[in-house]
Amino acid sequence: MLVADILNPPIQYDLIWLIIGCFLAVLILSWYGFVFWLTRRKQLKSLASLKPLPAGLELDQLKAKYLRLIDECYQRHQRGEINLRTLHRDLSILARYFVFEARHFPAPILTLADLKLGPYPLLTRLIAAYYPEEFAAIGNGQAATAVEAAKGFVQQWF
Repeated sequence: MLVADILNPPIQYDLIWLIIGCFLAVLILSWYGFVFWLTRRKQLKSLASLKPLPAGLELDQLKAKYLRLIDECYQRHQRGEINLRTLHRDLSILARYFVFEARHFPAPILTLADLKLGPYPLLTRLIAAYYPEEFAAIGNGQAATAVEAAKGFVQQWF
């Protein structure tokens, strides 16, 4: 009896098990990498990392942009493409995004209660005025009044 007859080959399993094992190892390492990437420490935002606030001509262009968007919403309502509730919702969203672009204040993601704690009472009053018509079961607000309030808010912005 020879020694070669007693020894087993180095891999006596099918090659598929090696492939499955390598795939699982890569999958586990990928999972750990993903979790590490997701939970890493984020860079803190500071005044230096924010883009500058619009002033002068830029603010005038921003106001013109949002006044045009408000007019487009009102025209869509007059054509019957959107109802009164949707008009109020769109005007609320436009006012929030205007403040976001003008002051980098996260108004689009804040609730009315959060806005009441914020530094912009004009925005809070406007959004509070839109809430009943935006969430009411029956729309009973005035479209022209809501549009004029949104336009006045944008025009009065400092």
